[in-house]
Amino acid sequence: MAPFGASVLTVGSPPRRITGYIEAYNCFCNDHMSNSLVQICYSGDRVTNWDDLKFFLALARHRSVRSAAASIGVSHSTVARRIGELEERMGVRLFDRTAEGYAPTEAGEEMIEAAEKVEDEISGIERRVLGTDAKLSGEIRVTMPNVVAEGLLMPDFVRFGRVYPAIDLNIITSHDFADLNRREADVAIRLVRIGQSPPEHLVGRRIARFHSAAYATREYLDSVSLETDPTSARWIGWGDREAFPGWVKNSAFPKTPARDRINDVMIQYQAARHGMGLAILPCFLGDLDPLLNRVGLHPPKQNFDIWLLSHPDLRETARLRAFRDFIAESIAAKRDLIEGRLPKRERKKPRISRVVS
Repeated sequence: MAPFGASVLTVGSPPRRITGYIEAYNCFCNDHMSNSLVQICYSGDRVTNWDDLKFFLALARHRSVRSAAASIGVSHSTVARRIGELEERMGVRLFDRTAEGYAPTEAGEEMIEAAEKVEDEISGIERRVLGTDAKLSGEIRVTMPNVVAEGLLMPDFVRFGRVYPAIDLNIITSHDFADLNRREADVAIRLVRIGQSPPEHLVGRRIARFHSAAYATREYLDSVSLETDPTSARWIGWGDREAFPGWVKNSAFPKTPARDRINDVMIQYQAARHGMGLAILPCFLGDLDPLLNRVGLHPPKQNFDIWLLSHPDLRETARLRAFRDFIAESIAAKRDLIEGRLPKRERKKPRISRVVS
């Protein structure tokens, strides 16, 4: 679709088809074009603004009114009302309400493709406008896994806010690559498996290598016999339904079964420090916690590379450049901790001498 040009949109199902034109206007409103007007003209009627398409795409992607509402920061009743009004104005049903959620009709499927083209155009405008921003103020949307936000970088975010008080951080925790093309986030801190690369259309750098090891409390280790009876202990399991999945067989204690199932590393961390069992944890969590000790003789395992990424159009935005440099330096300063080179030495129990009177 040519920038700011017209494109044919065909929605509907036979025998009725609706043909219209999508036109994106270069109009500055709040939040760099987030309310830019987009018209879809057809049969004398029209969708009046970009928000109509934004609500439509959110529901098409999430298939749930509540999830769609959460993704764009409105109430679920607002999403339901706006979709109902859109269908009424267009005179066509865009979604079937099913037991599994909202499923796009044939008309809805055709509209998705055209609406995404409009979204791409507007997102491109937003990026180009933001890329010329030389002010050290405004919002930065940064996405990362919760273990990185909560377990590693929160003190650095606090320091960044003190150094740059006019910049607001919008922290989005996610394990998925945010669509930086559509500005779901401005900066992504991502864990990428070793040997793999982030998407080619993004720019950034690898700043550390994520290592993990086995940890447990001293009290838990004293209550079991790992060396003589490994089945007396337990690994805190992930999503595996078997007691000896591959990661257990490749661990320091392959004969210790995995019990329970916790699919969040921060909850596993809390479970381990409360004495539930052994856990594979990031070294930057386990090595700093006074309640936890590394277990086994195996060196820390390399898991992921930590990448700091953004879209090329945002490379010169002053506040994003300041944030990227600040976080890159913060992570580099912690590289030994992240890569497992700073294990704490376990304190030996004091020897008690008998006093003879």
